[in-house]
Amino acid sequence: MAETRWELRQRVERLMGEAKTETPEGYLAINTFGCPALAVYADDYFNDWFGRFYAGTHKDTPFVVTDFTQVGGVTTFSPGLSVKTDATDLFELLPPDFSTEEINDAINSAISLVEKDALEDKVDNSIQIVASVYEYPIPDSFLYISEVYQEESTTGRYSPSAGRVDARHWEILHGSPAKLWFNHSWVSLTAGRHLRLVGQKKPGQLTLDADLCNISPTFLVYQAKAHLHFSRVNEEGDNHFQKMVVAQSRADAERVHIRVAGQGRKVSF
Repeated sequence: MAETRWELRQRVERLMGEAKTETPEGYLAINTFGCPALAVYADDYFNDWFGRFYAGTHKDTPFVVTDFTQVGGVTTFSPGLSVKTDATDLFELLPPDFSTEEINDAINSAISLVEKDALEDKVDNSIQIVASVYEYPIPDSFLYISEVYQEESTTGRYSPSAGRVDARHWEILHGSPAKLWFNHSWVSLTAGRHLRLVGQKKPGQLTLDADLCNISPTFLVYQAKAHLHFSRVNEEGDNHFQKMVVAQSRADAERVHIRVAGQGRKVSF
């Protein structure tokens, strides 16, 4: 099942140590919110902690806690917002060891490691046929193309029987950009209609907290954890090195289950 970036990040945060996820209540301002659930902690406990609104009005907004007061769990943060906080602003707090931006980057780095293994299905109908043109740039992100269809006279209809282009009569021309080539001696293209390309793509990077990822969350969180500890290693054998080795071992064990075989013709090498 796909998970959002914020779900993945919070998994990593829990593996890294103490982290909080709560909802604001009262004391709502452009740089303040209250949270009674945090009122069990002493004054200044959360000072310098990293925070992020991951849902609600201010979703995707990071901040740093500048002051914390136990009474009411009043949290002051920077930078301030243009609109005051509200009860929809779900937030997370984590100790000042790793920022939410670092964790997001570590997750994307983990995705990059397996982007040519964790293939996803892709269908694209964006290419419109031009009269007497038999080469078309292939849309971004395709790694493999297995089938090509020409749209029928009915807009949006692609028939496996009548519209499928025989694989013997199209090729991929490798270059920048890669192009889809048709043998005009055997293929009749009708200007104005669209082409449907069916194939596989690499998984995309996550840019928003609501973005979904289909890659094994177990692999991603342990690989991200390994990257984070590696970034803090001072010498072989130190605490971060040991934690990195353990996390990397767990990630490697999960990685072997990720690979999806490519189908069709490869677009890029």
